[in-house]
Amino acid sequence: MSEKKRRASLLQVASLLKAWPDPHGQNELNIKAVDLNDGLLRVAIEPSRSQCPCCLLDLVSLRTKLAKKKGIDNVHIEVMGVPAANRWTKALNQ
Repeated sequence: MSEKKRRASLLQVASLLKAWPDPHGQNELNIKAVDLNDGLLRVAIEPSRSQCPCCLLDLVSLRTKLAKKKGIDNVHIEVMGVPAANRWTKALNQ
């Protein structure tokens, strides 16, 4: 992927992430990191409510939308700052 296409894809991703509503309508998503390399989009997110399953399950919909963007072959969402974050990350990316 050329650098120009990579930047265009990252702009589309940034636009979607900025517009994505928090399930509770309170805050924007707390994005920790975004990286796109060879079609693999990696996003690190810390949900606003660490004990709320709907905040985490909403990430499944986000992952689906991100995967439909041009230049994105695969999406990996890393959940951070919640109990059992590794289990949520594994479940989201299966």
